[in-house]
Amino acid sequence: MISKILKILIPAVGIAVLVTAGLRSTQNAFRLNQWKEGGEINSTLELGGDSTLVFSKIDESDFTESLVPAIGDTIILINDTPATFMTLLNEMNLKPPGTVMNILYKNSTGDTLRTELTTIKLPKTIFISVLIIFVLRGLIGIAFLGAGFWAFIKQPESSAVRALALFCFSMTAVLITIFKFGYEHIPVMQISLLQYLMVAMSIIMSFTGAFWLNLQFLFPKPRKFMSEHPVITYSLVYIPIAALILLSHLTNISGFRIALVSLVQTQIFTGFGFLIGRHVKTKDLLEKRQTRLVLWGTGTGVFGFFLVVLFIVLFRSWFTSQGVSFIMGVFILVFLSLLLSPLSFIYAFGKYRLLEVEGKIKRGTRRIAITAALLMIFFAILYSLSGFILSKIGTQNQALLPVLALVLAVGFTPAQKKVQNIIERKIYPERTQLKNMLVDFLSNALAASDRDTFWSELESRLCDVLKVDAMITVLNTGDDRPMVLLSGEETPFLLESEFARALSTFEDRPFMVDEILATKTIHLTPQEREWLEAHDVAVALPLASRHKLIGFLAIGMKRTRQDFEAADVEMLRSLSFQVAVAGENLRLLEENIEKQRMENELSMARKVQEGLLPAVMPETPGLEVFGTSLSCLEVAGDYFDVINLDENRTVLAIGDVSGKGAGAAMLMSNLQASIRTAVKIGSDLKQMIGQINDLIFDNTQSHQFITFFAGIYNHETRLFDYVNAGHNPPLLVKKDGSLKLLESGGLILGAMSDMTYEQESINLDKGDLLFL
Repeated sequence: MISKILKILIPAVGIAVLVTAGLRSTQNAFRLNQWKEGGEINSTLELGGDSTLVFSKIDESDFTESLVPAIGDTIILINDTPATFMTLLNEMNLKPPGTVMNILYKNSTGDTLRTELTTIKLPKTIFISVLIIFVLRGLIGIAFLGAGFWAFIKQPESSAVRALALFCFSMTAVLITIFKFGYEHIPVMQISLLQYLMVAMSIIMSFTGAFWLNLQFLFPKPRKFMSEHPVITYSLVYIPIAALILLSHLTNISGFRIALVSLVQTQIFTGFGFLIGRHVKTKDLLEKRQTRLVLWGTGTGVFGFFLVVLFIVLFRSWFTSQGVSFIMGVFILVFLSLLLSPLSFIYAFGKYRLLEVEGKIKRGTRRIAITAALLMIFFAILYSLSGFILSKIGTQNQALLPVLALVLAVGFTPAQKKVQNIIERKIYPERTQLKNMLVDFLSNALAASDRDTFWSELESRLCDVLKVDAMITVLNTGDDRPMVLLSGEETPFLLESEFARALSTFEDRPFMVDEILATKTIHLTPQEREWLEAHDVAVALPLASRHKLIGFLAIGMKRTRQDFEAADVEMLRSLSFQVAVAGENLRLLEENIEKQRMENELSMARKVQEGLLPAVMPETPGLEVFGTSLSCLEVAGDYFDVINLDENRTVLAIGDVSGKGAGAAMLMSNLQASIRTAVKIGSDLKQMIGQINDLIFDNTQSHQFITFFAGIYNHETRLFDYVNAGHNPPLLVKKDGSLKLLESGGLILGAMSDMTYEQESINLDKGDLLFL
């Protein structure tokens, strides 16, 4: 029953917050536009102890008369109306620039004086600062609402997710209710529903601490006492805060409101205490990663936000006296840090890419801290210089301030980068040194004697740097085979698998194996899972170059059995591409060397093969012979020969071995040797061809064969005896122009054994042409 109620109540709270945020933002947008059209003054006023308005900064350009108040003078009347902040704001903001206000004030000697103060157009810097905060508040509200709805839709049955959704909704209510822009006095169209919704927002906001504490009892896993005594736990969390909310709304006793604020703060700090305790005590590395991410993300934002609010409550006078630019800068930084909270929770509950996000949050936090420190120095220098220069000039006109600010701003960004680099080196000197060592190794990678040496040396160095048990290099073979180890042993990882595709897609992003197994973000085959678990792999680092996966590094657990840190992941990510490029370059270099070696060997083989063919045609009685061989490759299976048996007989032969390249060339050389041996024995031509066929059949594979033609020309008788073993029929062109194809013979050589070949004799007369 309670579960069903919560399933309705939680999204109803989210929708109410969403509607309120929309209506409130619409009102504020109209007010912002109206405020931009109103007037402003350069001088600064602050609230005195008796609610009077006291000058804290004077700008002479605001005053139209020669009489200018001094710092510390108190305003009594504004346009004959008692001076209050609301009166001042209405006279400035609700009227156009150039409006003259009649001011009655009292100086330090007690004299009452009168002057005129003229408003100017609202400075763009102030308007832009407020606009930035307005937009940031909207973005943070959207982020919290989005995280709450996303989590609840994903897992509506989870108690932890429900607590997260309520906390996100309450944080949006905090942003809507607490934060003021300073122009809320500007009238806009009133929405009757909105006043009731704002009451609801104040109630939801008051439960922020309770929701946060409840969340820490359940995140990332329910605590023992929560599981054993849920009713008592929920009662202790929610009943005291509900009672104080009821009492503070039903009575006018300020003590209840103070107690309510104190209890909310206590619950928030207690929740952080539980979160820190869970992080310190847990032995589960994935759980430790989740809690650490939330501590960095939400701790930086939420904790910082409430500290600033508390600081403003305690030191309001000092804070408001620092000027609009300072106040706006503080809130911009706080709002930027608040954006980290929903982001950290989304990833923490998703259990994926935790270290990567943590690294980004840490870098962002350091950048915000450095920026804040430099801004304080910036404003200190600006006001010190401006005060010094103005005192030397003898005027209070602050027209020089923008020029000084521009000069200082030119060096702000370079200074920020330099300071950040110095801090990084000071905080993590050993990581900088280790990274430099690896970069130096990779820059000299081509000096390695071979790829195996390079990968082995890399494995050894990374093991020392990361202090891990083992490092295994898994490489792509470049064909349809699975990836292999350096030893040549095959792994279960195929290029078309989802795991390999993910490695290729996210080229330099290290994958934490326990996150993949827990979330099933990447589907692993049973064989892949078994291999990763058997080798105790903690991190898989993709090695990809130009979107081509050349392999990955399987990194084992740390020797201390502690978890990897965000800095480790950042270092691996920065080295991933360099390692991949170095490995690929070595592979290409080896291939080039191997190719050069093969080319040299083939060139030598070509020369040998050319030596087997007749370079110069021998003197042939009764014949004029011309012949040549042009190969498309370095070596081939084409063959022709001219052999003088005696002073009257000459053998003419031509053949073509199936296939191309070295294999065909070797078979051709065997054929040439067999023919030269057979003709010297003096066998009958058709018998000789039959013997060669049997020899080829017995010593070659079934797909290898030879087309062959051979003939013996007798100059004395002018007879030409020939046998055609499947070769393109030679063409005999007689002197009278008649044509004859020499086709008699039999099957190609090497196809079948014990073949019988026919032999034919023809006359070759003077002037006949024979094309082989």
